[in-house]
Amino acid sequence: MVDLPFAAGRGDLLAALRSRGAAVVQAPPGTGKTTLAPQYVLEFLRDAAPGAGAPGRVVVTQPRRVAARSAAARIADLRGTRLGDEVGYTVRGDRKAGPDTVIEMVTPGVLLRRLLADPDLPGVGAVVIDEVHERHLESDLVFGMLAQLRELRDDLVLVAMSATLDAARFADLLGGDGTGGGDPVPLVDVPSPIHPLDIRWATAAESMVNRDRRHRSAVEDLVTATVRRALRETASGDILAFVPTIRGTETVAAALGRDGVTAHALHGRLSPADQSRIVAGHGEDSPGARRVIVATDVAESSLTVPGVRVVVDSCLARISRRDTSRGMSVLVTETASQASMTQRAGRAGREGPGTVYRCLTAEQYAKAPAAAPPAVLTSDLTGAMLDAACWGSPRAADLPLPDPFPVAAADDAEATLRALGAVDADGHATDHGRRLARIPADPRLAHGGLVASQRVDATTVAAVLAVLDGGVGRAEDLPRNLPSAKDPVVRRFRRLLDGTRRPDLTGADAVAYTVACSFPGLVAHRVGSGDRWLTASGTGAVWRGGAGSTDWIAVADIAGAGTRSTDGTGAVIRAAVPVPEDLAFEAASGLRRDGVTCTWTPGGPVGKLRARHIRGLGAIELSTTPVAVKDLPAAAREQAVRTGLAEHGLGALDWSRNATDLRRRIQYLHDQGVSGYPDVADASHAGRLLEFVVPELAAGRRPDLAGLLRGLIPWDRHLDADAPTSLDLPAGRTVRLRYPEVDTHGPVVVATKLQDCFGLAASPEVAGRRIQFQLLSPAQRPLAVTDDLASFWAGPYRQVRSEMRGRYPKHPWPENP
Repeated sequence: MVDLPFAAGRGDLLAALRSRGAAVVQAPPGTGKTTLAPQYVLEFLRDAAPGAGAPGRVVVTQPRRVAARSAAARIADLRGTRLGDEVGYTVRGDRKAGPDTVIEMVTPGVLLRRLLADPDLPGVGAVVIDEVHERHLESDLVFGMLAQLRELRDDLVLVAMSATLDAARFADLLGGDGTGGGDPVPLVDVPSPIHPLDIRWATAAESMVNRDRRHRSAVEDLVTATVRRALRETASGDILAFVPTIRGTETVAAALGRDGVTAHALHGRLSPADQSRIVAGHGEDSPGARRVIVATDVAESSLTVPGVRVVVDSCLARISRRDTSRGMSVLVTETASQASMTQRAGRAGREGPGTVYRCLTAEQYAKAPAAAPPAVLTSDLTGAMLDAACWGSPRAADLPLPDPFPVAAADDAEATLRALGAVDADGHATDHGRRLARIPADPRLAHGGLVASQRVDATTVAAVLAVLDGGVGRAEDLPRNLPSAKDPVVRRFRRLLDGTRRPDLTGADAVAYTVACSFPGLVAHRVGSGDRWLTASGTGAVWRGGAGSTDWIAVADIAGAGTRSTDGTGAVIRAAVPVPEDLAFEAASGLRRDGVTCTWTPGGPVGKLRARHIRGLGAIELSTTPVAVKDLPAAAREQAVRTGLAEHGLGALDWSRNATDLRRRIQYLHDQGVSGYPDVADASHAGRLLEFVVPELAAGRRPDLAGLLRGLIPWDRHLDADAPTSLDLPAGRTVRLRYPEVDTHGPVVVATKLQDCFGLAASPEVAGRRIQFQLLSPAQRPLAVTDDLASFWAGPYRQVRSEMRGRYPKHPWPENP
């Protein structure tokens, strides 16, 4: 173990744990921190309580399943034990660990479920959070929850490990009481001796940025060509090529295989045995042959592939983004960050000098983002908000997270959870919400699965959810090919879905109904007789998937408005299944419309009320019939007016000049804090005004806006005194006061000749705020703008006087005005 660079940090790590029981490790990929740090933590636990029996398990989180399995196998090998005994792992759908396991590698999601099931983590003596800098949502939550747990369990050892300079930030958060209020925990910094790297850039014509985006295989073609170049230009060492998608790894590996190259695709969906064989080394491959490992970002950080001396980087990454069409997070392909590309390049310099081929020009690399944004800033927060609520921290308000939940995204997520019945009005988890949290899927999918299981057997529902959640299979294969009931992911979903009614749907209808329950907003209806469809959530899209004569489909995968189809239509449905109309309406029952809708739009003295009887599903209108407005109840008409005013604002009303002036004066006084004057700025705050306006408009009568405004002023207030309409100047002229437009919060303005203000020593005030003077020349041209006449006379006036008295000698320009 001592031949790894991180061995030099053993003493510092043990000293940090002895002094604080926590530490943050900063070490680049390849130093051996993932392999050695858990063993040093176990050593500390055993030394801290000699002879006291088992010291408690060391649980280590790894963001990726491939890395968790590989690291567990490596540590077990170093300790001379069989995998699954002293050292084991638990990832989604796969576990090799037992009662004797003392070091267990897990994914953050696994540890998060354990924390929610039993927050005390019984039997766990230490937790090591690896790759904390990657800022996945689940890793952030695990970090915050464990930091809080240490306040109650001072015996729990906590180590966070980062490959970037953000490590000091995590040390601050873990300091003192877990909120960053105390001294930071010790920072253990172990540098890595990276061998020299020869960076080779793409030409502009071969750049990934300039690829032909109309061709689906453009990314794979460019990477394949670059690997071929690397094989020609370098003499030895295996090649590690990074591509963003699983399909991409398989496509590139297959293309190279046809050239006679020994190529392997490495990604998270491979079987554990295949992953281990690829990561371990040549194995059955020809001993002298160069291997090409085509990998997703599973090989970017904590996973080491031996023998690699060349890296080919597509310079693309899959980034979590919120998809508004589905209301959940999806992975999109974007230019990778410079930090990510640096980590990938380091894979070539582990065992000696290496070569790195980047599919960008040097200028394009310089324009790439420095680091990838944290998932909390770009992802849908519905699942994370539910986890925080189940932890007892609605909106994660008191969790020491590296970044708080953005307010707008948290509001959207909370509204979704309330609609699902997962949280109450205060944001606390309900019993239904806790059940949803136990299902390892997005809460909307989990809820849809529970609804579907009332009519579909749980095994079928589990198989569909496993596909929709991205665990196994492809959405394009539905409904023909479902994952096996023996698949570990399907089995786990099956255990958590217990239908209470006898299933009555089978075959394709059962699959379609489950998809529709999972994505009710994506139930779609054909528009016309072609390939265009409209979803219940209002997204128009194209699908040529063979719906036949059916007019209804349940969409399983859709590319949003950012994706362009070949005919320029925008959104593209990538996977869907036909669904009978009655099942579509049942699955999306919360979006069903069958009644009269009344709307108000501005125009003329009273606006226009319209009413229609609509039958449809969300944005999908199947039939619409005009209804006489006069036959509607007054309450329905008034609600339509209120909604219309909220949308268009009070400015849409037919304001006379007198009413406009009154409104500005009243709002100015309100803004200045003068008691008694109401807010009349907009339809969301002007409650008292709306009380009178709405019934008049709903009855088709033109409201007397000026009279209504005066009626809002209390009897003991005097508007003309509090907000006069004019000002008498010393020179004998009376000027009009111009009040600011509503919502601008500006000053009261007077525009007049400078000579009219002679004798006015200081700026007068209205409601405690000085009037702004726009001073004009004798020819009515602007000379100065000021709300402080005293300062103007004492300073700028002298320059104005010097310039103006020669131009206008017949007008007075006294030295002391």
